[in-house]
Amino acid sequence: MTLFSERYGYKKIKMLKKDEMPLSTKNKILNLIYEYLYKEILDDFFIDNHFADSPALRFAKYVWTDFFNGSLFEVDNIKSRRIIDKVCKASSKLKWFEIYDYIEFILKNHSDRKKMRHLKKDILNLLKMERMQYTIINNRICPSKRENEEEIKEIEKALNIPDKFEPVRKHLSKALVKWSDRKNPDYENSIKESISAVDVLVQIVLGKEGKFGKLIKELKVHPALAEGFRKLYGWTSDDPGIRHTKNKEPLSCGEPEARYMLITCSAFVNYVIEKLSFERRVEE
Repeated sequence: MTLFSERYGYKKIKMLKKDEMPLSTKNKILNLIYEYLYKEILDDFFIDNHFADSPALRFAKYVWTDFFNGSLFEVDNIKSRRIIDKVCKASSKLKWFEIYDYIEFILKNHSDRKKMRHLKKDILNLLKMERMQYTIINNRICPSKRENEEEIKEIEKALNIPDKFEPVRKHLSKALVKWSDRKNPDYENSIKESISAVDVLVQIVLGKEGKFGKLIKELKVHPALAEGFRKLYGWTSDDPGIRHTKNKEPLSCGEPEARYMLITCSAFVNYVIEKLSFERRVEE
């Protein structure tokens, strides 16, 4: 959302780099976290100048000890407001990349999943409004460059497929981790994990092992679609450093290729599983 001064050119719209976060954005994120997690400790559990024990207070202690590596000795007395002061002061000193670590830690470890869905939605909206170049996929901070909501949903859906396809999910999860690593992204191995997810999916569906190029032809999908993935698999096999090293001119594989493969393979996984489910319902 742009304001009047930005719409009419009185103030230039600043395009933020990936390695920066304005103080105002940082404070907005911390305010959201405070509202969702810590405010209730003050509002609902302040009794006769003492804090009653609560899940919110216990999580605050967990954040202090396991994220900030603080001493439990400093905050173990629940009758003081020391824990709130400690956590809030420590969070205000976090660097831009540590703020993203903080978000991930909370989303992954808080037990109230409904509350975390709402917090995640509000943070996502904030990141979008503040033009930050990161988004949240499966509770991980990931680059948001060129991603749209449908692509993100496709990846998240593939990461929540039935347990029968657990090996597929593991490969996609590894692909996401390697692609989204902010410090040391591993795009080549992310591509490998993405196509491996499709490879394993085909084996599970057909109930047998074999070479991908042959098995994909047996899958009940349109021949053109099967041929497309056969060629994608061949590309990952030919490109040095992705699957097998061959004496060919190296091809550059970076973020765009890793992103494309993760989205494409996730969509194919979802398509095949939905197609199988539909066919079973028809047969019944």
